Amino acid sequence: MKNDNLSINHAIQLKPCCINSANCLELGLPVPTKYEKQINYVLRLLLTGYLVNTRMARYIGIYNLHSILSKLKKRGVPFTIDHVKVYCPLVKEVISNPVDKAYMSFKQVSLYKEKANTAPTVKASNSNTGVKSVQTDHQPKKESNNEPF
Repeated sequence: MKNDNLSINHAIQLKPCCINSANCLELGLPVPTKYEKQINYVLRLLLTGYLVNTRMARYIGIYNLHSILSKLKKRGVPFTIDHVKVYCPLVKEVISNPVDKAYMSFKQVSLYKEKANTAPTVKASNSNTGVKSVQTDHQPKKESNNEPF
């Protein structure tokens, strides 16, 4: 019975939606914050100078790094992807198949931070209350071309 409990606990700890904090520490990565989404954790790693590769990501519980990197690219986050042979922390050796290695240069980090600080703002409407509009930090709404899908 004891082995069953260990298996259940181990399975819960390694769910794909959760990042394994112990393995992060083992690799010298910062511990994810409580309720931090995988995409936000990967972005935080890149912005703080860490590189992330597919084998490392799988070891800490991020099984879809390529999808996360694709979403970050679509959001306009500047980073570099190389395909290289890397050390696999699970089998403790370098595996011959190349994987994605993502990182941000100092210039890319600066560009991202500058872009984030200079995002345009819009005015929130208080038309229902009769009060003048107020300035917010929200991004402007995209224009609709009114064409059906």
